[in-house]
Amino acid sequence: MFERPLSFTILLGNLPTALRLRLVRLFQSQPDWQVVSSETGAELLATARRLRPGLIIVGQDQLRDIEQLRRSASIPVLLFGETPALPGMLREVAAWGVYGYFQPDSGQPLWAAELLRKVRQAMPAPVRPLAQPTAATAVPGIATGLVIVGGSTGGTLAVEQLVRALPTTLACAVLVAVHLPASFLSSFVDRLRRATALPVVPGGAGVVLQPGQIVVAPGGRNSLVSAATNSPWQAWQTEFTAEPSPSGDEPSLDVLMRSAARTVGRNVLGVVLTGLGRDGTLGAQAIRQHGGTVLVQDEASSAVFSMPKSVIQAGWANAVLPLHELPKAIGRHVALFQQVSAQARQPRLTPARAF
Repeated sequence: MFERPLSFTILLGNLPTALRLRLVRLFQSQPDWQVVSSETGAELLATARRLRPGLIIVGQDQLRDIEQLRRSASIPVLLFGETPALPGMLREVAAWGVYGYFQPDSGQPLWAAELLRKVRQAMPAPVRPLAQPTAATAVPGIATGLVIVGGSTGGTLAVEQLVRALPTTLACAVLVAVHLPASFLSSFVDRLRRATALPVVPGGAGVVLQPGQIVVAPGGRNSLVSAATNSPWQAWQTEFTAEPSPSGDEPSLDVLMRSAARTVGRNVLGVVLTGLGRDGTLGAQAIRQHGGTVLVQDEASSAVFSMPKSVIQAGWANAVLPLHELPKAIGRHVALFQQVSAQARQPRLTPARAF
């Protein structure tokens, strides 16, 4: 199943009028590409911070604006110049996100094709279909893997709809982290219990992750995943941590995902739902770098698209799906989790005392 493409937004700076019109016509001829223009440096900065486009195209006279933007946002930049780039110039401005350079249309037939090629270099990796599952046998009492679901604005309703459709045969644990005050934990857990037959419990220090169990991270503090300390088998548990959230949100999806990726490895599936901000992007990066998979909610079904969009633009999303398709995708994917190895299934042995 191939996932629907997302629109790719290109922000044009203060370019020559003829070139701007040429670029608008060229880019709008591409499926799902959007073009936005700005005139002044202040307008460029404001529009870039508001839209978070996939690419910015500016002339050399706006490099200082790009340098200023880089302090608050990381967006690829394609630079335009009337003459060939000076030796070493691109190397110097690469720190500001500039990755390429082009000159006016020379009339050569390959000019447009070469420019499109350079633009596509800034696009996130294409979304590929999820692999078909193979049969997996669960180890009784031991979760085969971990699904981490996170969101912010609109996230409680999205999580409720998602868990309502999760298969009751899940052999993995599910960890939920939504940006809510600590006082909302009990009521949110009760809502999820009414929505699913799967067991739902509040998270805390030393909560061992069980197959088919949904654990809700408390608000107002950050949680992480660590190796279980009181189990004779290899297992995982939740703990509280003083580690600060990179985004300032609590519970931090980034902190939770990064710890899960380090502890569990490739058997982690991250799911980023609707929400404001960028929490989850660094966590998605950690999951992908440890061999795991990341799914994100699409824009049409999101109340606020900021969190999923940030993951997509960073290139860490494996697939983009509407909310109603995510439960089935989760069920398909967790069947791919590698089973606990024979060595991991062995009980932890206490060294014999010397008598």
